[in-house]
Amino acid sequence: MATVWRSQCTFTRILSGKTCRILNNAADLGSKLSPTSQSVTSRKYSNYAHSPLVKHIKEQYEFEVVKKPPEWTYVQRLLPFDTIPQVTPKESYPSGWIPPKDEAKNLPFFIERTRNHELPIYLDITFRGMRKVSAIRKIEGDIWLMNDEVKEYLKNKYCRYVETRVHELGGFIEVKGDFVNALRW
Repeated sequence: MATVWRSQCTFTRILSGKTCRILNNAADLGSKLSPTSQSVTSRKYSNYAHSPLVKHIKEQYEFEVVKKPPEWTYVQRLLPFDTIPQVTPKESYPSGWIPPKDEAKNLPFFIERTRNHELPIYLDITFRGMRKVSAIRKIEGDIWLMNDEVKEYLKNKYCRYVETRVHELGGFIEVKGDFVNALRW
């Protein structure tokens, strides 16, 4: 009986274009449908704290705000630095990082380091991995001379012609191919 009644309601809804709400198992149980049981009222609250099911947070939990707890030192170790500290000079670093040399400032072109003291040489992969472009950024000085030296260096190392694109106003050079490791050393 309940299946027939539900299918008739669905058939009527399709023909009339109106929607009707069927409560779960209301017809199966043979219960009378009252106006309050036919519509399910739900109220959306602005946030969790305004819900009547939850008491106020201050009433639920007893807590105390402490300005300088001793545990804060453990949290401070995990936070990023406000400013990057200066590099302490060593003979060699375990990661293979090389600090900038003073002689580099006298060259006709100069690549400024990032705020983390790294060289700004990146690999851009586009077209689902089919196009790879190595980019050298933050170039100051004679960018065209640097472009010629990069082309010559890569041509001698890989024994083939390398295409480059120079953006003089942006201060960067793009090299067609994955040459990031070769350009960093």
